[in-house]
Amino acid sequence: EVELPPDIGAAEPAAADRWLGRYSGGPRGRVTFREYAPRTMQWLRSRVFGVEAEAYATAMAGSLEGGVELSLARSFSEGRGGGFFFFSADGRYLAKSMTRAEHHALLQLLPQYCRHMQSQPRSLLSRLSGCYSITMYGQTKFFHVLSNVFADLPPMHERFDLKGSWVDRHATPGEKTRKDSDWPASRLLRLPAQKK
Repeated sequence: EVELPPDIGAAEPAAADRWLGRYSGGPRGRVTFREYAPRTMQWLRSRVFGVEAEAYATAMAGSLEGGVELSLARSFSEGRGGGFFFFSADGRYLAKSMTRAEHHALLQLLPQYCRHMQSQPRSLLSRLSGCYSITMYGQTKFFHVLSNVFADLPPMHERFDLKGSWVDRHATPGEKTRKDSDWPASRLLRLPAQKK
């Protein structure tokens, strides 16, 4: 039986508050950064994924000597549905926005996710590394951090963004990332049996 830390679903000010800080400029100017289930996420990162706390913090903070804003600006992207994502300064992690409902669903699934990832270390599920919110100007945005599965791979000769739909899912001319309808019907994706 997997013993999980007792904080699943808990929210507390993140350690990042120390370097992000809480900026004040009246009630609408306050910035609050929160981390959800921090001990569970640390347990996943260290015990299941083998990532030390300092390595994760360094990847997410980037170089504090002036490169953070620039590296985030280069890797920031807005999705068609209005969500956003960006890569950490070193490209090892991807932060992706989610709705409040998705955030709550993720926290509810967290115990089962932890058990699955520990029992299936070669799982093809995304490796969840953090769950956060940031409140600014009276608006709260939720996001989660995932390991970038492409971080340690050689350069790819082909890339697809597959969503499971053929509606408006063609790459535009010159676009490097191809989409669902660009996938050749004759191509099959075969996975080894131990990958779940």
